[in-house]
Order: sequence, then structure tokens, then C-alpha cells
Amino acid sequence: MADPLLDTNIPANNFKNEASNLDGIAIDAALACDWNKAETINRQIIKQDPQNTACLNRLARALFELGKYQQAKKIYQSVLEIDPYNPIAQKNLKRATAFKKNESRVVTNPPQSIIITPNLFLEEAGITKVVNLLKVAEPQKLSKLYAGALVNLVTKNRGITVTDYENNYLGVLADDMAHLLLKLIKGGNKYQALIKSVKPNGLSILIREVFRSKKFRNQPSFLDSSKPLTYSSDNITLTYDDSASDGVESESEDSTV
Repeated sequence: MADPLLDTNIPANNFKNEASNLDGIAIDAALACDWNKAETINRQIIKQDPQNTACLNRLARALFELGKYQQAKKIYQSVLEIDPYNPIAQKNLKRATAFKKNESRVVTNPPQSIIITPNLFLEEAGITKVVNLLKVAEPQKLSKLYAGALVNLVTKNRGITVTDYENNYLGVLADDMAHLLLKLIKGGNKYQALIKSVKPNGLSILIREVFRSKKFRNQPSFLDSSKPLTYSSDNITLTYDDSASDGVESESEDSTV
């Protein structure tokens, strides 16, 4: 069966519908982290529309995630030839350039990887908190990170260090946030953290409460009166430990949430 994108006799309206459908499929593949499929679909679109910068950026991202850094770099460069001020290509060209040929990423495909959706970054009152890390890693390491990547919260006696899933250091939480979380974690709460945004010299993460101990049943993890948000039960399910003791168990010097 002939490829409809290569059939020059196909009506214009039908082609627009087909291209729109393929755009949706390509975006869905990227959200599901199916980068091989994303590469294939975006290449199909580009055969018919080689000046499509949005599609070229998606193709470059797929190539980057597959470790094809030089190919990704060339695609981003081609986008900038079409649109010299394209912000996505400008930003990601720097990321692709930071990788040497065959160099592995900081987080390639961790077993804790999750499907990236808009709801992933949704802030919920009392349940989530976006924080900026302090004493962050050097810019070259930060340039290899990406929004949505899961990170570790490593508890210490007096603070919390953040690492990627290969235990590479990324930064630390501010003392007030660290002290709050240490108390809640020792009391039985559990948290998930992911990268919210990356800058050359900065890194922010979103911390989400995923388990609330009986001890803190009526106590939200985070309070922010200056930014009221609406609860949404569709985005998180809290489980409660009815058998948990009200006492605080002893914590080892280092542990990972």
C-alpha cells in the first residue's frame, strides 16, 4: 500500500488531515517516551514538509533521546537556518553540543521513568511544592538534564541532597524545606520528586506527596497562602497507613526517599 504522504495525487484537504493526524501521533509518541516511533513519524512528516520547524525540533529531540547527538545537532542547526531566533532550537542545540559522540546521558532510561503528561507538573495545594535547589552541580552536568526526569531525595541527619537515578549530585534543598521534609519523612510520609526546569546555573524540582502517614492525616505537607491552588483527586491518589505507629522510627544517616 502506497504511503499517503508520498502520493502527489492526494487531495490537499486529505493531506492536511493526514499530516495533522501524524502530528498527533508524533506528539503522543514523545509523551510516551517512544523515541524510535517519534523519529519514524517525524521523518514521514518532514518528507512532505521539510520546512516544518516544529516537526524538525521534535525529530531532533527524538534523536537526542536515542543518543544520536550529532544528528540531533545537525537538525537543530537546520531549524536555525530556517528560523534563526527559534528558542527551542537555540536552547537544545547547546544541550546537544555538550555531548560528545557516543557519550551516555546522565539519566538514559531509568527503571523509575514515567510518561510525561501536562498533569505531571500540575501543582496541588498542600501536596506539591516547587523548590529551587541550592549549591547546584556545574552547568555542564545541568545541561544534560531534562524536565520530567525523576530524581532522588537523599536524607541526611541535617539536610536533603538531590541526586539523579545514577546517584550523581545535583544540589541540595534549602534548610527550611529540608527540615520540614525530614520531619514528615521520619513520620512516615513518602515523596516523589522530578525536575521542573533547568537553567545554565539553576535547577528547580517539583516535590509531590505520594503517601501520607496516619500521624499526618490532617496535616498537608506544604503550606503556601500566597498561592492558593485547587485540589484535584484526578491527579494523585493518597494512601493512608492505618497501622502506622505514632512514634518516629530511627533513621540511618543517609537514606533515599
